[in-house]
Amino acid sequence: MTLKTNRFNVITLTLTSLLGFGAAMAASDAKAAEPAPIVVSYQDLDLSRPADARTLYQRLEHAAAAACSEAPSAAELSRHLAWSRCYDTALDSAVLQVRSPELLAIHRSSRASSQS
Repeated sequence: MTLKTNRFNVITLTLTSLLGFGAAMAASDAKAAEPAPIVVSYQDLDLSRPADARTLYQRLEHAAAAACSEAPSAAELSRHLAWSRCYDTALDSAVLQVRSPELLAIHRSSRASSQS
């Protein structure tokens, strides 16, 4: 791996853009707390390999879900929509931070298949 690649071997799933989500959840639930950043390492992966890019994508999905707390049931529509926005924003942000065309292609493919 090159030095340039090594700079991106650890990303932080920053959720500062999700402060609106935290405020909305606090208004509807007194227990809500601001989501904490989650560090996702991919030092062991070569993102030019499709299998490794898929592995990182799965790690990012899990981190986004964890950062946004447990998903409420679909019956709690407003809370579920807020959680979905949190998750989508966190995952989008993390994928963009990596700056990998392979990872972005997986993300776009996943979004397209989930909307159909």
